Amino acid sequence: MSRREDRNSPFEDAIRANEHDLLRYFQRRLINGADAAEAFGELLLTAWKVRRKMPTEPIQARMWLYAVARNVLGNVRRSIARRSHAVQRLMDEMNDVNASVPTDEASVEIRMAIESLAPDDAELVRLVYWDGFKSHEAASLLGINPSTARSRLSSAKQQLRAALSVTSLPMA
Repeated sequence: MSRREDRNSPFEDAIRANEHDLLRYFQRRLINGADAAEAFGELLLTAWKVRRKMPTEPIQARMWLYAVARNVLGNVRRSIARRSHAVQRLMDEMNDVNASVPTDEASVEIRMAIESLAPDDAELVRLVYWDGFKSHEAASLLGINPSTARSRLSSAKQQLRAALSVTSLPMA
């Protein structure tokens, strides 16, 4: 017998004897496999923290582990519900924001013209003209010198004017 086997505690023995069943307990009750695996990990941590309360008799230890698993499952379900409510609130807010975004042809052309700029220049334009920052504030957010931001903004406006004047010409 190895030293490791000599040191097995009743807790380790109970976990080893029931780990597959306990994991399946969570898998059958939680739709998402990642949530089930996380719940199983939480069970192991929680049970280990209070392992001195675990009965030494194997059947009683198994029942104790399932009681801990049931408590963990309740916590996980409450957490999932809170997360789901938060996600739903965010989706509702996003829908409100998206509903206020103009989708007319001119707005779409402007968005496409901004997208055609270099990514940093496009973000600078968005920060200044969509988000209302002053050029020096946008420069600070982007980590660039304010004078660099002003010159990039001027250049980006020229590029946008050129792009928009080409797209607004009537087709021949």
